[in-house]
Amino acid sequence: MEILNKATFFAGIAASATRSTISYYVKGPTCPSWPLWFQIQRDAIYSVVKRSSYRRVTEESIGSIDFAEIAANNRKNDLVTSEIPPNMGTFARGAIDVTAVPIDTRLFAGTGPAEKGLVGLTENDRRERGPGRRQIGFDLIVPTTLATTESSAFDCQPMDIHEHVILYLHGGAYTLGSAASHRGLTGRLAFQSNLRCIAIDYRLAPLDPYPAQLHDAYIAFQYLVQQGFRPENIVLAGDSAGGNLVLALTMLLRHTGVPHLRGLVLISPWADIVSQRPSVEQNKKFDYLVSLPHESPLCQPRLFYAPGRAYSKELLAEMAHPLVSPVNGDFKDFPPTLIQVGDKELLFDEITELHQNMLAANPDRHGSFIYECYTDMIHVFHQFLDLPSAQEAYVSAGKFIKGL
Repeated sequence: MEILNKATFFAGIAASATRSTISYYVKGPTCPSWPLWFQIQRDAIYSVVKRSSYRRVTEESIGSIDFAEIAANNRKNDLVTSEIPPNMGTFARGAIDVTAVPIDTRLFAGTGPAEKGLVGLTENDRRERGPGRRQIGFDLIVPTTLATTESSAFDCQPMDIHEHVILYLHGGAYTLGSAASHRGLTGRLAFQSNLRCIAIDYRLAPLDPYPAQLHDAYIAFQYLVQQGFRPENIVLAGDSAGGNLVLALTMLLRHTGVPHLRGLVLISPWADIVSQRPSVEQNKKFDYLVSLPHESPLCQPRLFYAPGRAYSKELLAEMAHPLVSPVNGDFKDFPPTLIQVGDKELLFDEITELHQNMLAANPDRHGSFIYECYTDMIHVFHQFLDLPSAQEAYVSAGKFIKGL
């Protein structure tokens, strides 16, 4: 059966590529600037996403959903591993022993829908003892210049007290992805900024719903501080759901008494998991994302935040909290931020609104909030590594980080 499923999957990809090629030469590209290979890849991803999204489940049958099966299918169809070009850098694997990172749960008081979960998850970690205790795996990405000149570059400690470092949080709708799937991205970001980058494997929904991801990101940040990195020297970066997580983590850190970070890099950030703006409809013919209505128990926001919970106004109100939908947060005195977005992605409007909210909250610091819009580009176009726009975006992100 497994062989049959794989054969069906690859047959579907081949059929999608054939349709894309014929359409490209008969009707022309969907966007004038798209090369054929990009059109094929975009269409193939869209076909996979659409097929996995349109399983019909009603609110009445929510109790019959097998979330373990969904998680297993996600693992089977997960984002593939990408590679760091040897001329740009390399990586080493590491792990954070969560029981060795002190967490003061009193600081989580007043964090709305996150509070109970953050406290409970921390207490669960404290009860774990012995060889089976929980760890958070990570990639330590080292750019070539440092890998060949610094003997301590593969130790997760500052090479000097002033070293800046990137903490990267990957995308994947909180249900997919890993540090491995984003090595092509993080390797280029580390190379262009000439900084080391730590990319963590946070827990994924639906088996580990909100706020497990925020909890892991918070632990990872505190781990870096414990290792000797100064908070003001840490750059947070992330794409899509990882961008959402960067924003939520920044707000949580400020709430718990860490007011200053070096800066943020947000790549197509998922800023609002509740509201849908006009670009969702306007750009659906271009982007590979598929947006299900919130009434569907299998829509990504509900799978992430509260899988199996019934739809209600109370649920939507919780999901609108700034630690879940950061676009609704207070951005006064926020760290310097670079936002990169494609004008053909579903999330274009909410990302633009996010930037506008940052500017409105900081009228005397408009230069600290950079918004870059890339023509004809879709969600996290950076993952299409050979695109000229992707290469331009990496260079720009590197310059931004170097200038912090």
